[in-house]
Amino acid sequence: MLIRQVAVAAVDLVQADAALKGLFGATHAYTDPGVGEFGLHNTVIATGQSFVEVVSPRPSQDPSMTAAGRMLVRRGGDCGYMVLFQVDDLAPVRARVEAAGIRMIWATERPEVSAFHVHPKDVGGAIVSFDEMRPADDWVWAGPNWQAHRAEKTGDIRSCLIEVDDPGTTAEIWADLLGTQVEYRDAMAVIIMDDGAEVLFSKTVAELPRGLIGFSLASRLPDPSINTSVHLCGVDIGIVTA
Repeated sequence: MLIRQVAVAAVDLVQADAALKGLFGATHAYTDPGVGEFGLHNTVIATGQSFVEVVSPRPSQDPSMTAAGRMLVRRGGDCGYMVLFQVDDLAPVRARVEAAGIRMIWATERPEVSAFHVHPKDVGGAIVSFDEMRPADDWVWAGPNWQAHRAEKTGDIRSCLIEVDDPGTTAEIWADLLGTQVEYRDAMAVIIMDDGAEVLFSKTVAELPRGLIGFSLASRLPDPSINTSVHLCGVDIGIVTA
């Protein structure tokens, strides 16, 4: 159980991709033609064994006909979009989703991957994807050669922050689907991944909850004392010592 990828939605894909590459020390990003079925184009940057994706409506696409386009309008610009979890076995996750009456909005079954997305209105916070990879150390959404193009400054995802009206309730829904437990720290609800990464749920401080508002990546910089925090693509991004 890992946070394998986070995604942000951007008005300008090229600008957002360049900004993230500069922050991560990356020179390459994969463009997945498969997102065209959602009316989007994208880039996926490999950082450690994790990935950061940028999605944007295609120039020829009416933005109101895409989930990302509608979110960009609601949030007034670039924003957090999606969290993708890797699981060892998708079957029990699917059974829990179906038992809870949660809607699946997309699914695929291929030799190299089984995956599905669930409706953000049913789980709260963000679009959530559950993915089983074959083999487990691959990630088909990043293309065939992502291992050769990993970022130089950053490594694996260490946390993501979800802003919602009711952190405890939303965290419990996500945890139930993942088959794990929620911990509580002051006003935060927390789900801990198998590698120690955390999904943190906080209470909204704005008029409307903003969903995915931040994430952090392990630093690969030579000085372990260096920590960076910036606001890019509508989210707060931290580079932290592992």
